Parts: sequence; structure tokens; C-alpha cells
Amino acid sequence: MSIRYILGAQDGAPIAQVLSSLRSQPAWRPFDERAVAFVRRFSQKLLTSAGIRQHPELAALGHWFRGANLQTLAGQYELETPQLLKLGRGLAFHLAPSNVDSVFMYSWLLSLLAGNVNLVRVSQKASAPLDFLVGALAQTLAEDVGAPVRERIVLLTYPHDEQLTRGISEACLIRVVWGGDATVRALRAIPLRPTAIEICFPDRFSACAIRASAVLEADDAALAQLATAFYNDAFWFAQQACSSPRLVAWVGDDATIDAAAVRFWAALDTELARRQPENSEAMNMARVAASFEYAAARLARPAEPGEFRGAHPMRLRMETPLDETAKTLHCGNGLFLETRLPRLAALAPQLSDKEQTLAVHGFPREELVELALALPPRAVDRFAKFGEALSFAPVWDGQDLITTFSRNVLLPTG
Repeated sequence: MSIRYILGAQDGAPIAQVLSSLRSQPAWRPFDERAVAFVRRFSQKLLTSAGIRQHPELAALGHWFRGANLQTLAGQYELETPQLLKLGRGLAFHLAPSNVDSVFMYSWLLSLLAGNVNLVRVSQKASAPLDFLVGALAQTLAEDVGAPVRERIVLLTYPHDEQLTRGISEACLIRVVWGGDATVRALRAIPLRPTAIEICFPDRFSACAIRASAVLEADDAALAQLATAFYNDAFWFAQQACSSPRLVAWVGDDATIDAAAVRFWAALDTELARRQPENSEAMNMARVAASFEYAAARLARPAEPGEFRGAHPMRLRMETPLDETAKTLHCGNGLFLETRLPRLAALAPQLSDKEQTLAVHGFPREELVELALALPPRAVDRFAKFGEALSFAPVWDGQDLITTFSRNVLLPTG
């Protein structure tokens, strides 16, 4: 077994020994002061680390887990009553995705806060953000505040090994899977303990909806802010995050949409020139290849006439309603599908349980509720403002993670 331990165990340690040690640790109550102190200190360490400005997604992680937010989060849960005691479930096995380096930290830290012991497997791919995270974690674990947590976390990596994954799965009481649909299906074939639970975060497709008239009504400063917000949603993680918008749904009449689109995309071009996101040749080729596939399937065509092969962003106008094929063909990397609707609720028939986040701009709450009530089952887990599509919340993919990561122990009364 070619396991490389990153944190929490010495290389060469037998996995059975590591698992036995983790399983021997008692469950804590949610928001145990030791867990809260560690997470708060890790947040401080991350936010004050040299080089954090080069990793805005990690700065967002650190900001989310700051002490004030932890206090607010704890206040949202009733942790104990005369009849009920909440505890962590035990050993949680997290399988991190390879395309979004920091996402596993949210589930791990929330699992720790819920009272659990955690083993995390990360990708073997080299990653500057992951190295940055590991450095901050190691420094925090080395401090006094890290002492109670050192025996409750193992971070490791290993190549594909079904036998090893099976062994860890048999030991855990929670399995958390971040990955594509194929990964989820493969892991679901590996059994868990009868008392264990599984939380899966599979492939998702996210979109945004814009009221065209709101773009035309915005002054230049407001439009620049909108472009910045859209950039943060779409270009962090190279549009690979589950909540990154890939479809832009314009709502309004054609003339209004035409004028709004010109204004909006011009503002985004200005933002791209200012921010200079990654746009490698491989990313460009992925966009071009996807555009050919959309054209061959008669699903979409270039949104603007003329040469577009080197365009970044690349815009394709849908020629048919959005379907599962159109979602599957999407490659991220700055490719945007565009569709037009007379009203927001008309988007509902094009959505499915594949959709996670719909970022919205210019719509009153009643129109969002109208759309939500028209949605197919399980379609769209969250509506977000522009600029907040990637903002994490303890309710993710429709699941309250603190509640799911913990269990209720009933106590006698009287």
C-alpha cells in the first residue's frame, strides 16, 4: 500500500493501526470548546499567512471559520435539552475532490465541530493551495491549541486502491464523498458498516439568472460591481466548482436582452483585463472542443457572429432547452451557455436534480418563490446573490451538515 501520510501519522504506519487509534477517540459534543478553539486559531493562522492574497478561495475559507462566525453558527443549534444530548458520530472518512483544493476543509472542519474524528484522503496531484493549507494546519496543530486535535485528524493520500478504500470504509461511521458521478457510483459499491451514513457531493450544474432591465438601469459603478461579483462566482476554480455558474439565463424581451448583454459582457471584459485569470492553451482547447460538440449536437451556437475560437470568455447561445446532454458537455474554463426567457419561472422545466445553485440578479423574492414552487423535485438547492455563489453555508446540497454529522442520544426524564 503506497500511503503517504501528510498529517497525523508517520509514513510507514500500518493503516489498521492508524484506524484503531482514530476509532479509540471519544466523540465530542458539537462545538466542544477544544474544537472551536482549534478552528478559530486555524482561521487566524490562515488569514495572517504570507501569500494568502494569492489564494482568495483560502482567504474565504479562513474568513468563514473566524471566531465570530463560529459563535453565530453554534447559536443556531440546540445542543442539549433535558431529554436530548447531541454527540459526534465517530470516525468520518472524507474523500476530497481533485479539482477544488479547499472544499474538503469545509466538511472536515464542520465534522470536527460536530464532534467527530476525521480521516481525509486528498488527491495526489500537486497543488499550491493544498500545500498552503497543509502548512497552516501543521502550524496550528503544533501549537498548544492543536494538542487536543492531533489524535483526531489524519490527512493522507494514496493512488486508486479499492482494497484500501474498502478497509477505511469498513472502519468509519461517516463517509463523505466529494467527486464526480462516476466516483460516487464506484464508492457506493464499497460497503459501509450497517450503522454508518454516507454524504455524497456528486457532479452538479449551476446557473445564474439576470433580469435584463436591471443591467440597463445600473449606473457604471453598479455595473462594475456586478461584473466583479460575477467574476468571483465564475472564474475562481476555473469554473469547476459545483456552484460555479455555467448557464446565463437572461429574462426580458429580446431588445432589452440584446442591449443588456452588450453592456454586461463589456463590463466583464474590463474585469478580466484587470484580474487576469488563468487561461492556458489547454483551457482554450477545452472550450473549443466543447463548442464543436455543442454545434454537432445542434444544442448551441456562438452567441456573437465571427471568430470565437480564442474567446475568453466563450459564449454559446442555446438553440434548444437546457437538457442533461448540454450539462454533461460543459467543460468549465470560461465557457458560458446563454438562454433567453420571458419570465424567471419559465426556467423551471429546464432544471433537474443536477442543479445546485442559481445565482440571481434583479428579481424580487416573490419571483424566486414562484420559480422554487415550479421546480422539479430536488432541483436547485440554493439561490444566491451574484458574488455569493461560492460562499459556503452549513446547509450544503440541501443538507444541514452539523445536524447530519452528529447524532441524538435520548435521556430519561424524571
